[in-house]
Amino acid sequence: MGARPGCGRSDDLRLKGVFFVCALAAAGLPSGGLASGVEGGAVDLIGTWHVTVHYRDEASANPDAERWDDKLWRFETRGSRLQWTEYPIVVFENRKGRFDASEHGRPVRVLHFWQPNQEQLAEIEKGLFVNPRGAKSKGLRGSPSRGYRSAGGLRSESASVIGYSESWSVAGLPGKPVFTQDVVMGSGRTEDMQGRTRFTADVVSPEGNEVRGRFVRDGTRRGTFALRRAGAAILIGSKRDTRKGTR
Repeated sequence: MGARPGCGRSDDLRLKGVFFVCALAAAGLPSGGLASGVEGGAVDLIGTWHVTVHYRDEASANPDAERWDDKLWRFETRGSRLQWTEYPIVVFENRKGRFDASEHGRPVRVLHFWQPNQEQLAEIEKGLFVNPRGAKSKGLRGSPSRGYRSAGGLRSESASVIGYSESWSVAGLPGKPVFTQDVVMGSGRTEDMQGRTRFTADVVSPEGNEVRGRFVRDGTRRGTFALRRAGAAILIGSKRDTRKGTR
């Protein structure tokens, strides 16, 4: 059976785009900024990713308020381990829509869901500036088929010393990954306090460069996340930071 008249590759792509948007809608996820295509690409974690989180906090005084956060993740192989580094302070040259000035003159996050505009998306692709303050890094053992997990467990059993431990894991590769960050704090005198942050992928772009899914932190902060492949991170004040007046 021959091809239909006027039906070519462009029509094919448009049709795939419809299927992909439908997949996002079925998962209850926003489609803004995600490339059109079919669902189900393989995710190669190695590299740098920008994470955007939209959530509401059920335990806050204003549980209906729209809140957002963003950070940078970097994954690299070090011997047999997968090294996962998180930079919680991300700096855009184009700051439009991200922060407002408070009454004390300090920038505060806008009280609505921030989405990167086209210029900010270009910055993500090129490589974002990050402040090393607060950065964390974990070495995870495992494999794509078995998943990866860092060493963890609370070590302090002293009644006078508070112990703190974090355990990070990645599962579901190479399809729809699940990223989990567990925290345990306590001492020999008190019961352990535990917290969990989980990012569960629902939709992956065909190229595997964009991921969207559900976000839950400690059972009270719930929302969605978007993971976008980014250029290599630039540490503020490093040799790669060539902005005027930064060195």
